[in-house]
Amino acid sequence: MPGNDAKLRPVIAAFTPLLEQVMSSLCPLCEQRSAKSHLCDVCASWLEPLPDPCPGCAAPNTLSTLCGRCQQRPPPWQTATVGWVLEGATRFLIHRMKYHRDLASARALARQWWRHQGMHAPGVDALVPVPLHRAKARKRGFNQAEWLADFWARQAGLPVWTSLVKQHPTPPLEGLNRIQRRQTLRDAFRVLKPPPKRVAIVDDVLTTGATAAELTRTLQQAGATHVELWTLARTPLGNH
Repeated sequence: MPGNDAKLRPVIAAFTPLLEQVMSSLCPLCEQRSAKSHLCDVCASWLEPLPDPCPGCAAPNTLSTLCGRCQQRPPPWQTATVGWVLEGATRFLIHRMKYHRDLASARALARQWWRHQGMHAPGVDALVPVPLHRAKARKRGFNQAEWLADFWARQAGLPVWTSLVKQHPTPPLEGLNRIQRRQTLRDAFRVLKPPPKRVAIVDDVLTTGATAAELTRTLQQAGATHVELWTLARTPLGNH
């Protein structure tokens, strides 16, 4: 009843900080005690790292400086830094972050990534999150790329550059080949002012790299001279 709801609100408000404190002391995967939402050691071991990733596209099991694909067709960006394979615990936590706004999962993954990949931070002047079209941003209410960029920027002492916008919506890219993806994304992004010279594009997952490639070309045409990719995970190659 409305009257009962009104009486309960002060009680809920009083207990909310305590509840948040308790929840923030749990591992977001197994919900066992773990300081400040860090993944516990056991759950952290379930995040599958990429074995010998290609520095160009993060393809696993690269036995030379660059994988064969990048040697034949180098990506427009300079390097790709990716934490894990998008499987198992990694996939679960990313989906919790992306579709349920689970910030405990987001913090756990971002911290774990930074612990192993943060040494790359001095190479860039700013972080650039992959933008959503304004209609999609309103509908979802959360951009995981922006959240990750903000988190890593604080760790690195770097600015987040947000003068890159998606000027028209695009349909899902699943099922499209490389040429179709590039045609779909052509002119989808626009810069509002000249970007920093050295930037890192931030996103949660690297799949085919079509979006990253279009973003890189847009930034380079506007004046960026060095572009990196920073993502939490990469989809297995067989899933493309």
